[in-house]
Amino acid sequence: MELIQIIILGVIQGLTEFLPVSSSGHLILTPLVFNFTDQGQALDAILHLGTLMAIIIFFKKDLLEMFKGLFDRERDTHRIAWCIMVASLPAGLIGLFFAEWIESNLRSPTFVAINLLIWSAVFYIADRSAKKENRSELKELKSSQIFFIGCAQAIALLPGTSRSGITIAAGLFGNLNHITATRFSFLLGAPIIFAAGMHKLISFISQPNAIQDYTHLHLIVGLGVSFLVGLLAIKLLLKVVEKVGLLPFIIYRVILAVAILIYYHG
Repeated sequence: MELIQIIILGVIQGLTEFLPVSSSGHLILTPLVFNFTDQGQALDAILHLGTLMAIIIFFKKDLLEMFKGLFDRERDTHRIAWCIMVASLPAGLIGLFFAEWIESNLRSPTFVAINLLIWSAVFYIADRSAKKENRSELKELKSSQIFFIGCAQAIALLPGTSRSGITIAAGLFGNLNHITATRFSFLLGAPIIFAAGMHKLISFISQPNAIQDYTHLHLIVGLGVSFLVGLLAIKLLLKVVEKVGLLPFIIYRVILAVAILIYYHG
């Protein structure tokens, strides 16, 4: 595999893992558009590890407080930390039992395009209905709000949805402001991103021959690019949603969906 291909895939993974534009949809479309060969489990695991590192580094203080809260009832984060763990179960269970079926049956460009359009409409309604003065403190979140957002996260397994987009929208519908909904989206996504990354890494390790297609330089570059771009994507998303909300990403999703439909059905 060429180094430029690894860089492009790292950039796409780093951006789309966090921006509400659907990482799975882009990773399905990229090989088709650029005529890339399948990147394989080794590179896939490395790219996901890079974005996992990005979210851990950026939210290290919040995540550390949440982790401590799991074991200390006296901490303010105890309730919300356990709520996040419970709210992660719907996406985890659906991923465990249906991920292979989704992978085999729902990865067509047409499905991605339709899903991009459907959820763009939902994101727009959520974005327009949110008020800046809505609840802003994470510790004030109700257990029902957290679980609702967790259930919404499970929908992101459908290619073209976007995990960050659907959880931010659910937060906005749940009376959060844009910044709180976005920050909570990252905190809620950390266990799922970690689980997905570890699953891919274990699958990679269980097939030692998979690494033979790459040099150490390839893997280091892939890890570094997805990590650095992931950090930038997190900062970008927080700034954009604070200033203008989700609208720029919604417009991009609609343009992308229309382009896909024209390319494959025009």
